[in-house]
Amino acid sequence: MRDYSVLFISREEEWSREIEAEIGKLADGTVEWVQVDALFDGLGALQERTFDVIVSDLFLNDSQGLATLKHLKQQSPTTPVIALCHAKDRDTGVSAIRKGAHDFFCYEEADATSLGRSIALALKKDDADSGKTGADRRVNARFPCRLAVSYHALESPFFSGQATSETVNISSKGLLFAVNEPLEPNQLLQVSVDWPARLENEVPLKLVAEGRVIRVIDGQAAVRIEKYEFRTRKVKAQPAAGAAVPGQSASHPAEVAKGAAVSRPGTAAGTKI
Repeated sequence: MRDYSVLFISREEEWSREIEAEIGKLADGTVEWVQVDALFDGLGALQERTFDVIVSDLFLNDSQGLATLKHLKQQSPTTPVIALCHAKDRDTGVSAIRKGAHDFFCYEEADATSLGRSIALALKKDDADSGKTGADRRVNARFPCRLAVSYHALESPFFSGQATSETVNISSKGLLFAVNEPLEPNQLLQVSVDWPARLENEVPLKLVAEGRVIRVIDGQAAVRIEKYEFRTRKVKAQPAAGAAVPGQSASHPAEVAKGAAVSRPGTAAGTKI
């Protein structure tokens, strides 16, 4: 017997409880069950540690369709992914299998027992195929420890600034970053973060979030995120040898990336970051 871990990315809390109970009966060992409701937080969890199986809804508030699978496989390419979708999106689930998902289920047609059995089989297959620990299976490096941040106030007094942020202090609910300006609690900010993952491994992204300052301590501002979206971003052009080419700002506004995360409204009152 051994310890296993499953990352469940979905807003379906009732499903989560039922499947967790079922997999506890079927797995040959102890199973740690971790649930988040956004791809953003799922990627953050995968950045910090490995999981034996990922179970993810393909259609989340901050990611839609096969883009969800692509981001998960990019961050944890050897971890089995079981995809979830509604019956109307069955074709997307079938395509997910072709793109590397271990299995897929439609909410309307599956039950906790069948999904739990699929997870148990994925755990056994993972043991048979690799015989390695989670740390050994991991291929991708951790996200950069520090990310570029730009911010500006959306209400008086108006100001803007540049900063850096520790990756471990970013989630879909809040973020923590260094500031030079004397921010005050409850100020409304727009914050842009250069996101380390790329859309379809090619298009640079940035996270654009709006939220209010909840505290400023020792030059670091904690912001509770009220809504966010991923956008494409422009990067500085690479100069030719011996030539100086002026670059465009990485925080230049751009259209929301097609197939990338969409706006996620919501609040997280009382969240500690």
